[in-house]
Amino acid sequence: MSKKIAQLSFNKFVDLYADKSIGTDFFITEEKQLLALSEYPYRSEGYIIGICTRGSAKVEVNLQVYDARPDAVLLATPFHILRIFNSSEDFLCRFLVFSKAFLTEHNINSHFIETFSFFKTSSTPVIFLEQQNGKVLGEIFSIIQHKLRREEHRFRTEICRSILVALLYEIAAVYEQQHVIIKKKQTRKQELNMLFQNLVFHQYKKHRNVQYYADELCVSSKHLTESIKEVTGKTAGDWIDDAVVLEAKVLLRNHETSIARVAEEINFPDQSSFGKYFKKHTGFSPSEYRIKANS
Repeated sequence: MSKKIAQLSFNKFVDLYADKSIGTDFFITEEKQLLALSEYPYRSEGYIIGICTRGSAKVEVNLQVYDARPDAVLLATPFHILRIFNSSEDFLCRFLVFSKAFLTEHNINSHFIETFSFFKTSSTPVIFLEQQNGKVLGEIFSIIQHKLRREEHRFRTEICRSILVALLYEIAAVYEQQHVIIKKKQTRKQELNMLFQNLVFHQYKKHRNVQYYADELCVSSKHLTESIKEVTGKTAGDWIDDAVVLEAKVLLRNHETSIARVAEEINFPDQSSFGKYFKKHTGFSPSEYRIKANS
């Protein structure tokens, strides 16, 4: 697969992976090697539910790294920046991808998907299943695959949408249970880190100053920096810079977007100041990175 893909549109996703699909808004796969984009970050146009069935890999979601193994489920949104790396030769996944439009069509609540906490940008994007839950999710995947094959069925789309909703509720039960356990184990500094990480990925395009985040979280910048460093090994400033650079890398891989436009997208006053910032943090100028990433 080409390394040039930074934004995985539905059309590209369907062409690359779909066994059966409903237009370009919903599809599911058998076991496959998922997204061999090991070196460069990308963003999906759709919502992804992936189940690792074999092997192992590292999954980076918005700069946080998680382990993928046979009991792992990946939950990604169009707002997540993804990277999969260090995958074993036998690493395989089953996954389905859907658009918000597919899920909410004919639904009175157009924000239905936002009711699921695991699809928020601040959520933990990888959860681990116990054997029974893994079996249930696997069975639902198989049912969806079976229904998708019935192309002549008049209500195939509606049936698949209903089963997808059932799948989301099954995942919600597992996620909520694990999330409660995680929250109970958190220290005050870990809670502050979670709040900080969430704020960064909502505001990094506009704010690169640690003081802004400290003010929003009602702590001193010194306390914030020390707490984040203790919990993560990186300072608050490092996390902000990493988020900005990650976004820049995704944008730079699209040749249709000028470097000046990239600078504007992430709130730099001009192309020159963006170039200096990017080179300081990556060792490459924006144009050098663009050539490297698309070679």
